[in-house]
Amino acid sequence: MDMEIPVIDLSGLGNGDATERSQTLARLHEACKDWGFFWVENHGVDGALMEEVKSFVHSHYEEQLKDEFYASDLAKDLHAAAAGRPEDQDSSNKHVSDQAVDWETAYFVRHHPNSNVADFPEIPPATREVLDVYIGQMVSLAEQLAEGMSLNLGLKGGPNHIRDTFAPPFVGTKFAMYPACPRPDLVWGLRAHTDAGGIILLLQDDVVGGLEFLRPTGARREEWVPVGPTKGGRIFVNVGDQVEVMSGGAYRSVLHRVAAGTEGRRLSVATFYNPGADAVVAPAAREAEEKEPCCCYPGPYRFGDYLQYYQGTKFEDKAARFQAVKKLFG
Repeated sequence: MDMEIPVIDLSGLGNGDATERSQTLARLHEACKDWGFFWVENHGVDGALMEEVKSFVHSHYEEQLKDEFYASDLAKDLHAAAAGRPEDQDSSNKHVSDQAVDWETAYFVRHHPNSNVADFPEIPPATREVLDVYIGQMVSLAEQLAEGMSLNLGLKGGPNHIRDTFAPPFVGTKFAMYPACPRPDLVWGLRAHTDAGGIILLLQDDVVGGLEFLRPTGARREEWVPVGPTKGGRIFVNVGDQVEVMSGGAYRSVLHRVAAGTEGRRLSVATFYNPGADAVVAPAAREAEEKEPCCCYPGPYRFGDYLQYYQGTKFEDKAARFQAVKKLFG
């Protein structure tokens, strides 16, 4: 099976004629249905702005996070495992493997509906302005994708169904760095999970890889697909749990993980376009179907309730989480 991740040129949605728009929507539908993750180009997010954000993340890591990260118990344990005597290595290996930890340093900035940027006084006003513009463009991209998904699924709420369900959306960004790891055989950069929310937009490293997504390859087989470094200003997109629920499983959130590596450091800027905490999510009715939406998914429920349950089950089985949410909330 072809393992080349789809690349969707979004210029056909905004500037193309009816034929180009139809072809672009079809490619988006296939990518969401068959993969759950894909690249987009000509997406409307300014390239120079993307470079400014990456530059900020690198400098912020060097100035604010690097020393603290390498002073952590995890870093000390892995360096001991890499450099210690054989008898010390066995003890360090067991200690690390017994921990539910990830080899990353990260922080989360909320943008909408309420910002927490004031919690990061080290971010200067000029950089905050850059981030505001960047997030505005990323939200526009997410809304464009949400409209395309709603149209492709034929949701009875029309092209704004996902957007209206999410409103007012929660928008936040996880800024992460994955430094070079002395013992990548003992720890993941980030353990395998699906994302709780809606549409995730990833600005990632131009040089260092490590991100992997699990894709079915037929006959009950699955394969981890590496997501290489960013090329040509593309943005990586993946579908979250709420889109799977709303689509009744037509689009599925996909397990993904980050492998720790010995070379370089990997940058990751993931912007989450999620339902608001009080948004009510459920499988959505479709125009072409007279029957009720799929009852195997939970709903209706408040996204805030789902998210609270997800916090304790993020790295556990998604199907079990859906069934538990169905029993608890609807």
